[in-house]
Amino acid sequence: MADVLVSRAPANPTDEIGRFAVADAGAVDDAVTRARRAFPKWRDRGLEARVAVLRRFAALARERSDEIARLVAREVGKALWDARGEAQLLAAKVDATLADGMRWVAPIEAGAGARATFHPRGVLAVLGPFNFPGHLPNGHIVPALATGNAVVFKPSELAPAVGALLATLWREAGLPDGVLELVQGGAEVGRRLALHPGVDGVLFTGSWAAGRALAEATLDQPGKLLALEMGGKNAMLVCADAHLELAVAEAALSICATTGQRCSSLSRIFVEAPLAGEFSERLARVLAGVRIGAPLDASVFMGPLVSRAAHEKVMRYRALAVEAGGTRVATAPLELPPPWLAPGLVRFPTAKQDHAYQRDEIFGPEAALYPVADLDDAIAAANDADYGLAASVMTRDRARYEYCIGRVRTGILNWNRGTIGASGRLPFGGSGRSGNDRPAGILSTLYCAVPQSHLEHAGGFDAASLPPGMPQP
Repeated sequence: MADVLVSRAPANPTDEIGRFAVADAGAVDDAVTRARRAFPKWRDRGLEARVAVLRRFAALARERSDEIARLVAREVGKALWDARGEAQLLAAKVDATLADGMRWVAPIEAGAGARATFHPRGVLAVLGPFNFPGHLPNGHIVPALATGNAVVFKPSELAPAVGALLATLWREAGLPDGVLELVQGGAEVGRRLALHPGVDGVLFTGSWAAGRALAEATLDQPGKLLALEMGGKNAMLVCADAHLELAVAEAALSICATTGQRCSSLSRIFVEAPLAGEFSERLARVLAGVRIGAPLDASVFMGPLVSRAAHEKVMRYRALAVEAGGTRVATAPLELPPPWLAPGLVRFPTAKQDHAYQRDEIFGPEAALYPVADLDDAIAAANDADYGLAASVMTRDRARYEYCIGRVRTGILNWNRGTIGASGRLPFGGSGRSGNDRPAGILSTLYCAVPQSHLEHAGGFDAASLPPGMPQP
């Protein structure tokens, strides 16, 4: 009997959302084979025909936005306001890809007889995360399909129902059989798919540990593209001249949105010393007042973590805060049943960061606050990290923010906006443990396609074109 993956709501373990067959080795092989068989026809249909399917998918996603949002909220515990925002991004990704993303893979003309064209890679594996179970895999699937690839999609084992709904929407949009294959299961299924010799590229969103394992596992397949979007240990630099209410509000939003389960969630706050005390007090008050509850309650800001295992991980790290030299200034209410938990804030006396609590991605609503002497100290402290995804600079002086550009080593740097703010019409990615220099967002079409350069001549021989010493034919 095949293994079965049972999806249960983290807010109510008795709420069974669905049962899904786990793909064994044969099922993965069959899915890749079907995708390889479908690929040439999809590639050769041409951009106009592919665009028509993508636009029908976008229309369906808009029509069924509320259904998608409620399923996301139910399956992964995301607050309804947050899930609705995610659902709206499905169609927006199609719009951005067709309006701007395809420009990056348009033919390049380089003068008479010289040009480059872009072509699909073939079959791409998309490995999705749980925190944005619709939007983030869709962020790979849309550009992959637009550029003519076939896709084998493995959703997170924590969000199989959302993955299945995505696949259904693509079928209803008229995507030909085999062009998008769905396989369900956990890490072993993802590994089997990524290593399959019939897969030409792996588009992954998830943790640093999982991305590292994928990179190691595919070392003997150097021709296989890896596009890795991984974690973050994101920083906010708060200058003494910052607008205090704005800085506190953006920090709280960046800590608590999606219950801290975003790769761009805020976890380190560096505040110039004159402002540190008041900033800490105000932020602690805001965090204590965040409304926590059932994700489908429209008045709730923060739902539960995705699982009890996720809750246990956050609590293990919280227990290390004092050992790391910190003082807890916010965690209220103190007692909530797992997998719910309140946002937390820990204050440190210096900006030294040498403990696992201070360096590891915790992936929950937990942040640390550090005093710094000035902006240069804040930049140095922000760069003292193994990740390099997102950072924010809070200051009234644009020149101070501009000074940070290029000095703060992150793929995203925002001014008077939190770390979770990002535009789908810009690149999205980071350095270090955050990614492997293949940013998603508007540039995702680039890793879904390969260039081919051409030097061209219409024919006819000119003897004068031969260099000295070369005899005529």
